Amino acid sequence: MERYTYYVTMETGQIHREPFDDQVKYYEVLASEPEIHEIERLFEELHNTEYSPDAYTSPLNERKTQEHRDKQQLILDKIFVAIYELGTEPTKEEIRSMNGLDQRV
Repeated sequence: MERYTYYVTMETGQIHREPFDDQVKYYEVLASEPEIHEIERLFEELHNTEYSPDAYTSPLNERKTQEHRDKQQLILDKIFVAIYELGTEPTKEEIRSMNGLDQRV
């Protein structure tokens, strides 16, 4: 399977073949198309949880709100693990140095 260089940004959840904005933080990965599609699927899942009405149906129910936050954190962790596993060495080093992520990757 052929791998290509992609640039992933967490701010927008977008993946590009070339970095195009110096103001955006990119993670460089070497991935096949199916691997990139999996990261895109995770970003879509994250997007759906962010705009899901679940967190707003019972805003004073802390347990339900915490469950929603935990679900989002699990998806974020999966995204960072995927980026780490496919990342170039500078990307891996940066993720290893991030506070709290070194235990998850």
